[in-house]
Amino acid sequence: MILVFILAEAAQAAGGISGKSKSIVWQGTVQVNKTYTVPKGKTLEIRPGSRIHFAKGSGLLVRGTLRAFGRKGQEIVVTSTKTGSRGSWDEIRLESASDSTMEHCIIENATWGIQSHDTRLNLTACTFRNGEGGIRFRGGPLTISKCTFTGNGIGIRSFKGIAQISESDFTDNEIGIFVREKGSGLNITGSNFRNSSYNIKIGDFNDEDVKAPDNWWGGEDPSVTIYDGVREPGIGRVLFEPFRRERISLH
Repeated sequence: MILVFILAEAAQAAGGISGKSKSIVWQGTVQVNKTYTVPKGKTLEIRPGSRIHFAKGSGLLVRGTLRAFGRKGQEIVVTSTKTGSRGSWDEIRLESASDSTMEHCIIENATWGIQSHDTRLNLTACTFRNGEGGIRFRGGPLTISKCTFTGNGIGIRSFKGIAQISESDFTDNEIGIFVREKGSGLNITGSNFRNSSYNIKIGDFNDEDVKAPDNWWGGEDPSVTIYDGVREPGIGRVLFEPFRRERISLH
């Protein structure tokens, strides 16, 4: 195992940047003690089986490109340095970044696992667990498939978001998906929902309908598990029909 310490922004050479190289490589166990920035024009590659440990208050800011390709059985684990509680580190933030991809990653104990603004991001077979939130994003587009959201305050929070969400599990969160505003760009399909407060909650400022057909809603009448214009006139509706009567076998 390779152990890399990222002590400060100035210590970028320790992360693999040298000379004119456009690639930063993290492999093995990487300890991040202060928020690390991937600048425009640079690519951070995280290798299969790596463990990224973030100290309290630290995170990853991506303005360039993120490519985190784990494999089944060699997942990339992004976690906190010490405690295993929600909010033990900050977030992975993609800010108008280049096209980025994460596959077979486990992100846990974060404030928000991922915050993505105006970035094309593909997430496949990733798990977001035990965070204050899994993903929050603005714009996009995001493609989220075969992912698991469990034990979070909110699984996904969308603000004027564009996303295709499919074949994913939202279980044991407080809220599965929260749509703050302009939800017509979302398409949620082929997924399982069973959460403690609401499977999908529409915010007060969202006046658009959200497309969510062909999902399983926990074995109840879907409308009971959703907060939308049926409960609060003037906000958008969740268009959940047709819906599955039994849990969908995924992954």
